Amino acid sequence: MKTFLLPDLGEGLTDSEIVAWRVKEGDAVELNQPLADIETAKAVVELPSPYEGTIAKLHAAEGETVDVGAPLIDFDVADDDAPAPSGSDESATDASAHDDPAPSPEGGPVATPADTVAEVRDAPAPEEKPEKVSVLVGHITVHGGKPTRKRRAWDVEPFTRQERPSGRPNRAMPPVRKLAKERGIDLQSVRPSGRDGLVTRADLETAGTASGPQAQPQPASTREKVTGLRKHTAAAMTQSALTVPHAATFHQVDVTETLALARSGDASFLALASRAILLAAKRWPDVTAAFHADTMELERFAHINLGIAVSTDRGLVVASIDEAESMDALELTAAIKDRATRAREGSLTMAELTSSNITISNVGVFGVDGGIPILNPGESAIIALGAVRRMPWEHEGEIVLRDVCTVTVSFDHRVLDGREAAGFLADIAAVLERPALALAR
Repeated sequence: MKTFLLPDLGEGLTDSEIVAWRVKEGDAVELNQPLADIETAKAVVELPSPYEGTIAKLHAAEGETVDVGAPLIDFDVADDDAPAPSGSDESATDASAHDDPAPSPEGGPVATPADTVAEVRDAPAPEEKPEKVSVLVGHITVHGGKPTRKRRAWDVEPFTRQERPSGRPNRAMPPVRKLAKERGIDLQSVRPSGRDGLVTRADLETAGTASGPQAQPQPASTREKVTGLRKHTAAAMTQSALTVPHAATFHQVDVTETLALARSGDASFLALASRAILLAAKRWPDVTAAFHADTMELERFAHINLGIAVSTDRGLVVASIDEAESMDALELTAAIKDRATRAREGSLTMAELTSSNITISNVGVFGVDGGIPILNPGESAIIALGAVRRMPWEHEGEIVLRDVCTVTVSFDHRVLDGREAAGFLADIAAVLERPALALAR
């Protein structure tokens, strides 16, 4: 019997969520066969099998969050004396040699995720002391016997129904009947105090505050543990908001020509807007720079890696289109569609989720006019596109109906000042008003 512990998947996380099991107890598996889909901070990854054998036990259910280093799967392996997967220390799996883990030889192999596999021998009888099993780093304690459950008992009180008063049904004036319906109170369960047996508003108030079957039902609240992508997004946004001095500027832009161009061709409106942002970023290169507070250094990049904010069922992700400045509008259209599709499937690579240096958020698809987005950690600017509205607008000396969009730029005030942010935004607007520029490389 061998126990596979959840490994650190390379992002420094303390836990991961089991999105879906690819196997079940009793299944025979091969070496490196996918066992489960595990959600990390940014993506869903496959977890390969470190053994060839049979699944004896799954220690977690789908949707459960498991700590790194906790037992994940028990394997029945044909040869229990077979060496541990590559990268582990043989002395680390010798459960009877030492109580404490043997140190790795100096200059030995670097630990891999397979090094977290611990070998569990025959479990001791319940009366024996727990057996301490050594692993490469640290140790775990295996307890014998089966878990016991303590029977719970509750004091049950019989339900007693409050009988209705004998005689004719309770009556009430229309306003009182309406109030009783809104509060979910049965008029026949209320003792009337009005003239001729009428139920009054005061009777309803008494019924609504009294204990027992006639009490007004109270709305229940629910709690749901925030895990996976949403938990890490919450932490990242909190860190960004608390450590970066955010500022923002916005501009209403006549995008009539850009929208017409998108409707008549193969390039999307978002791709044309992205071209406008890329062209403006070339003139204002600090919008793609990164500020390092620990060293007080400004890092500038050779290429513009454009991040596209994508809303998924698991939460918000930013998918990067690397070296986007080299793409035309048609290439950007295809790249944006590809990133959005794979973001919702959870199949983006870690590089595609972490390499952006400026981000665009198309909040207009949700029908809102604009917003002030929080910076993606490590970036100095993020652009929000609002919904396109048809409105009266001054054009060539006349008031006519035009398509107008609000464009907002949030920026890190340690990197950019108001002049640079305003100049960047004005250049975006200039291209959107004359979209033929967006088609040029």
